[in-house]
Amino acid sequence: MRYRLAVLMLLLLLAMLLVMDVLAAPAPDPYGMLDIGPPPKGKTAQEYLKDQIEFKTHQLILSAVCSDPGVRKLPSVASMKDARPWLAKNLRLTPEEGGRRLRFDFRAGKRNEQVAVINAFLRASISWNDVQGMTLKCSKEWVQRGEKSILELEQRIASGQHPHMVDTYQKEINYMRYTSIPELRAEIARLEQYAVIRWAR
Repeated sequence: MRYRLAVLMLLLLLAMLLVMDVLAAPAPDPYGMLDIGPPPKGKTAQEYLKDQIEFKTHQLILSAVCSDPGVRKLPSVASMKDARPWLAKNLRLTPEEGGRRLRFDFRAGKRNEQVAVINAFLRASISWNDVQGMTLKCSKEWVQRGEKSILELEQRIASGQHPHMVDTYQKEINYMRYTSIPELRAEIARLEQYAVIRWAR
């Protein structure tokens, strides 16, 4: 009798687990999120957002995604001679948080393929932003050079060796201190915000 009761309880437990599994909600579609940061100086938020969205389906990004090792071996991609049109057609970019973030969805293939493609698009976006990373590096170097130049010009003024140049030196100092260096710092801060917020999974 005890064995029958144990078997019956085990069967009831299995039945409950099966019912719970059936009732569980399906997993949401995978998506990724990219923070594109604020627009650069001279562009409106809408212009910047439009440029970002257009660039994500540019041939350079599509080629980078196609050459991604994780994407190349996918069954949906491996059978295609050129997967770029298929990638562009099925990529969905949705602005979120006032246009500061882009949501990446992919509407074709199996779930694991969608995850691979979305993450490849995110990696390609960051990789192409690394080109801007060169701009970031240069901007940081220019800030350091500007700060060094300010010190040198202030030393020249203090030395009194070139009194006829004091006004010129002071104008250069003021331009660097109040215009060029703050603009460079603002651009550095903007570029540093460009990041993946959420990888697809």
